[in-house]
This record gives sequence, C-alpha cells and structure tokens, in this order.
Amino acid sequence: MLARSFGIIVGYILACLAFAIVLVVFVFTPVEMVTLPSHEAASRLSMAGLQAMLSATQIAIIAAPLALVAALFAEWRVIREWLYYAVVALLVAVAGFLAQYASELQGQPTIVNTYALTAFLCGGFVAGMVYWLVAGRHAGGSRAAPSDAPVAPTSPPDAEKA
Repeated sequence: MLARSFGIIVGYILACLAFAIVLVVFVFTPVEMVTLPSHEAASRLSMAGLQAMLSATQIAIIAAPLALVAALFAEWRVIREWLYYAVVALLVAVAGFLAQYASELQGQPTIVNTYALTAFLCGGFVAGMVYWLVAGRHAGGSRAAPSDAPVAPTSPPDAEKA
C-alpha cells in the first residue's frame, strides 16, 4: 500500500514535470536554441529550466484534484491500459487550457490559438504516458497469477450419493 502510494506520487510529479517541459519546448524551441550563440544559449537554457520548474509547480497544483480522482479510479478498477492515462491527461490539459482562457482579462491578448492548444494537448499526452510508465502500468497492485492446473474435486462424486 505504501509502495503504491509512493509510486503514484512519483508518477504524478514526473508527469507534471514532463508536461511543463513540453510547454517550455513550445516556447523555447530547439531550433531557436541551436541557432543562438553559445553565451546566449546558456542564458536561454537556464531561463527555460527555471520556467519548466515554475510551470511544473503550477501544473501540479492545478491538476491535482482531477488527477487524484483519475488515479484513485484507475487503482480501484485496476486500469492498466495506456489509453486511459493518455485520455485522462488530455482532458486535464484541456481543462487547464480552458481555465487559463477563463482567467484572461477582457481586451488583453488571449491564449486561444492553435499553437497554444497544440502545446497543451502534446503536454497532456506526454504527461499521461509518463504517468502510465511510472505508475499506471502497475495500477491496483500485483495481480494473482492464474492457475493452469485443473482444480481437483474435494470428494468423489459417488461418495455424495451414499
């Protein structure tokens, strides 16, 4: 029980970090990083790392209620399919995107564009896959091994008639 809880927490933290890294890669693109001079690239890489950590913290706080319900449901129903975790993470990403949109001020630039939505969807998918790799594949604990040997009757059938 304690090991499963630890696995779920570690999986969640790594999934949030993966989501944040994907979002940061959409902002600080690899092509941009490669084309920068080395002194600027080091500064930009440092800035990207800090942004990833800050974003991962915010993602972990915002996604926690939905992710907790999804993880508990998966543990209870012993859902180990990667598709479940991918779809749940995509739904959480869409909820986060919509929450971000709802918090925008009227008349200010908006987050609603295909590039930002693609970043959130890619981040959600990657986060779902990371969680599945770390914790989702083992949901519900270990399964009992099926027995291949036939079950022997406890008493012969003729003994019951006598």
